[in-house]
Amino acid sequence: MENSQTPIVDGVPGWRGVFGWICPSIPSSSWFLELQPVLPEGIDIKISTLDITVLTDEEVERALARVDSAAVRLAAIGATFISVLGIMPFMKGFGFDKEIIRRVEEVARVRVTTDPTASVAALQALDLKKVVMVSPMAHEVDRRTKVFFEDSGFEIIHVKSLNLINNKDIHLLPRSTAYTVARQAFKEAPQAQGIYMACGAWCPPWVIDRLERDLGVPVLHSRQVVTWAGLKSLHVKERVKGWGRLFETL
Repeated sequence: MENSQTPIVDGVPGWRGVFGWICPSIPSSSWFLELQPVLPEGIDIKISTLDITVLTDEEVERALARVDSAAVRLAAIGATFISVLGIMPFMKGFGFDKEIIRRVEEVARVRVTTDPTASVAALQALDLKKVVMVSPMAHEVDRRTKVFFEDSGFEIIHVKSLNLINNKDIHLLPRSTAYTVARQAFKEAPQAQGIYMACGAWCPPWVIDRLERDLGVPVLHSRQVVTWAGLKSLHVKERVKGWGRLFETL
């Protein structure tokens, strides 16, 4: 993906670094367009997908079997930092993210993170202990995500879920839905130190920025935390504007 607002040095996109994103399902075009204004110049994104349509244990197992080959393909076309996106490592339980990282780094020969790994690091960077979690996904998926965070040392004091099972239904949500649901969840648990937005498909960057300004607490989202982790790994210190205070910790 080339950022139209970003100069290309010597005709080469990604001259500061190339993110390789392994996505659980095929992202929409709006997903990329919303990232363009907030990515630092010289950062390119290449993707591979695992073709999940409904988040069941069976589909997760099939997708996990394809992660290694997806990572190898991304490394072969220039990815310098790979992120395994999505809820899959959460569903497999505490510690499984480290297993994926070890496995993928061995075959791809580049640095790797996962959604839960980067999320835990981001919560720690902002010193957040008590968090509200908001999600469009099924209740059982959210239950496992909550357990993962609790096993990692955090307190999820409230969960608000839309209980959607099919990825297509999540992609069809109005872009303002994430803002509305997160705002309501925080009102129901105002003692929370921050908000965690699970699922990458429903929350554009501007939602994070508006929520932080309106509610006065940090907001984290899966695409945001893996971008932050990638910039840290690539030693890109440029301030990212309009995507939350997490990037102030770079």
